[in-house]
Amino acid sequence: MKLSHLIYVFASVAMVFSSPACGADLTETFDAQHRSCLEQIAKDADLAYEEAMIWRGDGGGRRARHCEAMALFALGHTAEAAHRLHSLAASNQGGSNEMKANTYAEAANFWLMAREPHQAFEAADAGLKLSGEHTACRVARARAYAMLKRYDYAEIDLTSALVFEPDNADIYRYRADARFEQGKLDGAKSDIERALDLDMTRVETALLRGRINESLRQAKAEGGE
Repeated sequence: MKLSHLIYVFASVAMVFSSPACGADLTETFDAQHRSCLEQIAKDADLAYEEAMIWRGDGGGRRARHCEAMALFALGHTAEAAHRLHSLAASNQGGSNEMKANTYAEAANFWLMAREPHQAFEAADAGLKLSGEHTACRVARARAYAMLKRYDYAEIDLTSALVFEPDNADIYRYRADARFEQGKLDGAKSDIERALDLDMTRVETALLRGRINESLRQAKAEGGE
């Protein structure tokens, strides 16, 4: 697992201190310990999980709980990691609304990996209620819709997400798939070509383009009969 997938830096700690300087120092200390905990996952996920549990018992709060969940994910316990993140985002330790939305997005993506679309929808939807412009939550909700075969709703969410990230190749690929599943072949073709223009390295994008092109070829052949 790439370390970049595990590093999530929080801006503040949900505690009140006697002086601003003390608060700033402790925030930096907690952030540094959080980074160290996440980095440990890439080296030894079992040890990182154990240390995160100890840290949580010592008052590590949301950072410790977050690292616990990420370690569980690295160890292959995807659904449990999703549940932990979902619970963290919903708790009074979740931090600011933006922090909670970020955690809900992580939970939603883990739920999707665990093939739990209803749970993924709930997490992503909760995040959007806190931060309506949160692209990761909107994309996760769209993917949950697609997994539930509600491709029309998936397309709507993905179209909205592109307003905020118009050069995101993944969003175009997801929308191409949603449109393809609805039989909107011309729109799917346009989206998949845009996705390839933005990122030619994704194998799944090339595979989807092949499926779309084959369907267009069949439709043309049938129309000519």
